[in-house]
Amino acid sequence: MPRPAAPAASPGIHCPPSALPPPHGPTLAGLLSPTPPPPPGWATGVWPGERRLWSWGPWHPGEVRTAQCAHARLVAVGQCLADEPTMAQDLRGAAQDGRWERLTRWPGAYLLIVIQDDGHLTAYADPAGQFPLYYAQHGHSTALSTRARTAAMLSGTAAHVDTAALAAQIFCPAVPELTEGRTALAGVRRLGGGQALRIEPCGTLTHWTYDDLGPDPAAGFEESADRLRSSLTRAVTLRTGSAPRLTSDLSGGLDSTSLAFLAARTAGRPLDAFVYHHPDAPAGDLEHALAYVERTPAIRLAVTRGTEAALPYSAMHTQRPTDQPDPAAVIGARLRLRLQHIAHGGPGIHLTGEGGDALLAAPPSYLADLAASAGARRLVHDARALARMRQLSPASLVVRALRLTRTPVHKALRELATLLDHPPHHPPQWADAVAWWPAPGPETAWLTTDARRHLAERAQECAHAAGRAPAPVTPGTRAVLCELRNSAAVQAQLTATARAFGIWPQAPFLDSDVVRACTRLPLPRRTDPYTAKPLLAAALSGLVPQPVLRRRTKGDYAAENYRGARRSAADIRARLARSPLADLHIIEPSRVIASLDRAVAGLPVPFPALNRLLAADMWLTAHDSAQERR
Repeated sequence: MPRPAAPAASPGIHCPPSALPPPHGPTLAGLLSPTPPPPPGWATGVWPGERRLWSWGPWHPGEVRTAQCAHARLVAVGQCLADEPTMAQDLRGAAQDGRWERLTRWPGAYLLIVIQDDGHLTAYADPAGQFPLYYAQHGHSTALSTRARTAAMLSGTAAHVDTAALAAQIFCPAVPELTEGRTALAGVRRLGGGQALRIEPCGTLTHWTYDDLGPDPAAGFEESADRLRSSLTRAVTLRTGSAPRLTSDLSGGLDSTSLAFLAARTAGRPLDAFVYHHPDAPAGDLEHALAYVERTPAIRLAVTRGTEAALPYSAMHTQRPTDQPDPAAVIGARLRLRLQHIAHGGPGIHLTGEGGDALLAAPPSYLADLAASAGARRLVHDARALARMRQLSPASLVVRALRLTRTPVHKALRELATLLDHPPHHPPQWADAVAWWPAPGPETAWLTTDARRHLAERAQECAHAAGRAPAPVTPGTRAVLCELRNSAAVQAQLTATARAFGIWPQAPFLDSDVVRACTRLPLPRRTDPYTAKPLLAAALSGLVPQPVLRRRTKGDYAAENYRGARRSAADIRARLARSPLADLHIIEPSRVIASLDRAVAGLPVPFPALNRLLAADMWLTAHDSAQERR
């Protein structure tokens, strides 16, 4: 796998905006250069007379909001739920004292861009990272956009794929250190969760983290539960009051079901809620959902019944091109079936529980946080409980936790490099995740020798860069943040897919205030091996029925994965045999096909890795087709 060459620097942007083809979906984009060009013909300036930022496409009402004062202008992209007087007043205050970060504290979740009259531009991505900004710089000019492809085209790098970053995203998604903000497009970088970017008139870029979501050692459980109750209730209420039609998922799981009950309390009319169920491959959600809605006439439950044509891996060739590889693309048929059912009643806002697991469930690595801060008694107590549930040795969990507290990040990166050089033959177990990140699994064998070596070299480079400085976060906190970023990406892709149906999915758990309320409490204080999501249970007591808050299980879609793999095996084999990933020397298709054959036989297979790989293949295929049309 050759290392991608960095695009050569030039004094200006390579591709004039007038030469760009209109992209799929609504986009905000711009060029910051000494002589900004006019926007493309199909675009309009975000503000009259403003040539640096443009917008186009079918945005949802309220998805792009602006405000301006004597010395600055701002645009919020996403779900900014503040009222207009608050936005205007806070902008005036920030323009006077320079405290722009106060504008990130409004309710909702959004990308914020501020342009000052002196030419400075400052951007803030929401803490979860649901609304990133992509940017590429050449000389004194900077292209930026809410879409990576647009930033790439503006900067002239659209023909280049960053193969190293793409391989890391497929095989080491839990180690973002390997990519450090790079995207699958060479030269295009991503401003992610809690990060800020300032671009000076001379073209200088400054990048920093404005909100690291670090825990507050002084935060208590009861105080945090009250804060979560207030922020989550407000997040739902603001949407209930503004949406002409509001619907919700109600899978029977804790997160979406809780949101449905909160929405039903304030909707003033029956709430339409939806649960998915495949009769021939049940996930176990339907019976819980039916039992919960019997408790209130305020919720009307609709069941979306899965079909053979909607199984995973079905009709992948019909999937619309995505801006970046989307692991959920392989379940596109199921997702479209669900969205069609929701959209049957008309357009509107649809609530999802995305983000709840990331923020409120405990990753296995939290045991190291216990070992470092909560004392031996608590560590042994939790290790015994978890070992009993999973039929493991309590002593082995304690030893793993203690070892992790003594393993610095640079050493873990070197161990990762070794594992990449010599991939394991057995799938990782739950206890293996008592680590800085889950170890690579058998899917590492899918890589070519060169690709595996380059990934190992990249891990060694990251280890050297990390040095011997202490990690800025604990292993458990790091795992939570990584899961949060993944959830935000999943929700962003869902929003893009649902747009064609007139549905605007929104995830209150990813609202900035809700995220901060959860992450402020140190991880050892918000976990209990005997209680599912104790912080949420305490926060919503009295608002959501207790049986909902006590459910410990989740829907299991493994049966659908196996059934879909068997049904679409021939199509998957054909896709892998001609995969662009092989042309880029990232994978050996025969090894992936061997794993697919195991799935067809009903044997264990790393489905998440297979889904990421197929998503990358679909993205590359669409990318190559777009290049041929240009």
